Amino acid sequence: MITRNRFKLAPISALGVLTLLSGCGAALIEPPNYSVSEVQSFKVAGAPSQIMILDVVDANNTLPDTAWSAALSNHGFPPRLTFITNSDDITDTQTLKPENRLVAVVNPTQSTFGGNMCTEPQSAKMDGISDQIIVRFGFCVGDKVISQTRARFKSDTFQTQLVDSADTLSHQLFPRHIRNQNDDRCSRRVPGC
Repeated sequence: MITRNRFKLAPISALGVLTLLSGCGAALIEPPNYSVSEVQSFKVAGAPSQIMILDVVDANNTLPDTAWSAALSNHGFPPRLTFITNSDDITDTQTLKPENRLVAVVNPTQSTFGGNMCTEPQSAKMDGISDQIIVRFGFCVGDKVISQTRARFKSDTFQTQLVDSADTLSHQLFPRHIRNQNDDRCSRRVPGC
C-alpha cells in the first residue's frame, strides 16, 4: 500500500522538480498530451531520413528560423531528428514527409490546442510586459496532432533555455514508449511501463 501511493506521487514530484528547475535557468515544461497509444513509428515512419519540417508560428518574430532549427535538432533518443523550415533544404537522397511536422507556436492563442495545432495555429502579439514566453509544441501528422506540450521560458534567456530544454521536449514529443498510467503493477520509474 505504501509503495503504490509513493508511485502515484511520482508525477507530482516530477512537476515539483520541473518547477524548481525553472528558478535555476531551465524552462518549465508541462507534461505532454498524446492522441495515440503506440509510438514505435513516431520517428522512423514519421521521418525516414531523420529530417522533419519545423513550422514556427510566431507573430513576434522572436527568433530567426535558423535559430529554431539549430536549437531543436539532434536531441532525444536515437534516431535523432534534424529540423528544417524549408522543404528545399533536403538533398536528393533524403525523404521528407511534409505532412509530418513539428509545430511551434509562440504566445499561442486560447484556440491553439488539440487539432487546431495542426490546422489553425495562431500566435498573438506579446504585450512587452510579461517576462515569460509561452511556446506550445505539437507533432502533427496532416491535420491530426499526435503529441503536444507547452513550455514557459524567461524572455531574457529564451534562446538559451530553448536549447537547454530541447532534450526534454524531444523526449516528450517523440517518446520511445507511452506509460500506461492506469497500470498499478508497473513502476513509474521504469521506462516503458
